[in-house]
Amino acid sequence: MDNILTSLKKSGRHAFSTKEYTALLGKKGYARLVLHRQKGKGEIVLVRNGWWAFADSIPEGVACEISKPCYVSFHSALFLHKMTTQTPRNIQVAVTRKTKPYVIFGMKVKEFKITKKRFNGFYAKEGILLASPEKAFADCLSFPRSCPEMVLFEAVGKIDIELVKSLISSKAAGKRLKRVIRNAEQK
Repeated sequence: MDNILTSLKKSGRHAFSTKEYTALLGKKGYARLVLHRQKGKGEIVLVRNGWWAFADSIPEGVACEISKPCYVSFHSALFLHKMTTQTPRNIQVAVTRKTKPYVIFGMKVKEFKITKKRFNGFYAKEGILLASPEKAFADCLSFPRSCPEMVLFEAVGKIDIELVKSLISSKAAGKRLKRVIRNAEQK
């Protein structure tokens, strides 16, 4: 692996763009050749047009690089926090700009647009910006189609409900929280 790729990897990055690599190398034609040679050696993978990932990168980390600025939330974050056994179908990230669906490593990445005011409650973990369990739960309540209720039933006993209440911003999310708590207690 060349020095630039080694530096990118050591910095905790999971993915990078061809433009970024070209700017760091300073030679446009040669940059593409180097990237394809590294791909042939199995050191990097082309994940989508113009985006490369290190062979050992996890999909959530790659999605965080491509969708910047963003953080992993919703069902994906609850699964990463081991709050549910239900595997998510998509990688779900929160963004503040217009959303765009795409696929990496055969998985769909689903972006959810949130307001800049609600773009908080996350931290860095292994190169990924990840929502706290309570923030992920609150985001699921705010976007009902982002997470099956079964996942919420499974996670509700493992989170701080008062913190979730402080993070939700709509009456509909509050009603959904009450319903989830009531249904989880009945089971």
